[in-house]
Amino acid sequence: MTTTDGFVRKSENFKHVFKKLKDKGVKIRIAAPLTKECNDAIKELKPYAEIRHVDKVKSRFAIVDNKEIVFMLLDDNLIHPSYDVGIWLNTEFFSKSIEGMFDYLWKDMKTSDQILK
Repeated sequence: MTTTDGFVRKSENFKHVFKKLKDKGVKIRIAAPLTKECNDAIKELKPYAEIRHVDKVKSRFAIVDNKEIVFMLLDDNLIHPSYDVGIWLNTEFFSKSIEGMFDYLWKDMKTSDQILK
């Protein structure tokens, strides 16, 4: 889950990583507030990730294999990316808990196709 700006940054910085992960069979899901500024980023990442629009929650985190989670602590609209701070936790219990909440929200999120026609 990320912000609009974070989604655009991820498309620029991680497109090749997402491609490699997809080729290895990794399921990638990204939730972000999708706006018209995201159109190019969606086109870049859509072959590698499921992308959905989130408007109910503002958060930035990544969950890996239900075992590890990285939480970003600062609002990326208020700070420069080089000053960003995150916490990386290796805890299956907490990761599965957040994954459950993410899954609950995910099923009601609109797809990128529904948002940006």
